[in-house]
Amino acid sequence: MTVVEDQGATLYEKCLATALSSPEGKAKLFYQEELIAFGIVDNVADLMGLCQGLMHAQLLRLMQLDNKTCFALRTKEIANKVVTLAEEERMVYNQIENTGTNGIWQKNIKQRTGLHQTAITRAMKTLETKRLVKQIKSVKNPAQKIYMLSHLSPNEDVTGGPWFSDGELDIELIGVTADAVVHFIEKQSWARGFVKRERSPSPGMDGIEEAGMKRKRTDDIEGVHTKSRKRHDMVETQISFPPGYRGYPTVSAIHHFIRESGFIKEDVVLTEGDIKGLLDVLVFDDRIEQIGNGYRTVRGVQGATEAMMGMVHGKAPIDMIEDVEGNGLTQAPCGRCPVFNLCEEGGPVNARNCEYFEAWLRA
Repeated sequence: MTVVEDQGATLYEKCLATALSSPEGKAKLFYQEELIAFGIVDNVADLMGLCQGLMHAQLLRLMQLDNKTCFALRTKEIANKVVTLAEEERMVYNQIENTGTNGIWQKNIKQRTGLHQTAITRAMKTLETKRLVKQIKSVKNPAQKIYMLSHLSPNEDVTGGPWFSDGELDIELIGVTADAVVHFIEKQSWARGFVKRERSPSPGMDGIEEAGMKRKRTDDIEGVHTKSRKRHDMVETQISFPPGYRGYPTVSAIHHFIRESGFIKEDVVLTEGDIKGLLDVLVFDDRIEQIGNGYRTVRGVQGATEAMMGMVHGKAPIDMIEDVEGNGLTQAPCGRCPVFNLCEEGGPVNARNCEYFEAWLRA
């Protein structure tokens, strides 16, 4: 290896180490001043000679940013593939590479390179075969063929964010995550207590029990003594925490719970901003409300659905359907009612005015 080649290899390794330790990672750009500061050479002419050798080996590429010359790195693995490309293939690759995580429309490649469509199609096939580029879907222009480097992930302007999958809004992911969030918030929103149920007189009894008359205990026809039935006059309810309570979960706490829950795919990255947007929707839907910097569920909202709980515990969708359709009680609205303990004749929640029964009977 000549002195120039050795210096070029040293320059590349210093650039790579600097990039990997920077916030930008391998996407970091290097200007002449920074390359000179490495101390490998002491003048611009010698530096340009080293950069020219690295560009010939496809390890470095020349760029213009804000009218200033800068350089971007390629990994050795990618550089070894780019070296083998024909001229037209390299022209197409460079256009795709320059667009970064935004991707580029095939029509724009044709306009910028001036190549015939047949040549572009042939070059694109080679680049995909070598796994240098990939085709992605854009939520803004789903009919267009968008291409980007295969090792990059498209930005949210292209994918629509974590709530989209293959260019379409992932309703199932949103629903499951919303249920998980409500379940998590509900557990920290209320204290548990019991209140006495105010029972109304049963029709035809004319207030007999209220007048103090007790039903006599009797034996059944076989002479076996039956146990008296206890009246369940106490019902569990939600009790508000005192004013100034600061234990309601914040956006950060909810975000941490979602990341650690395990039911979100590893390739789905949810930020606190994404969670805040979901919380705003849940507030609008009257499922939760904001209390200071935290959130609590609206009184009566009891958390997760069977589907969410099933997915958290690793059940397949078909298993969840079988669980829900397992018996008559789980099919009827009463079997899944979040305010079942408060439902009674004459009360604010009762079978006569239940809004779910009509829809269930029609199903």
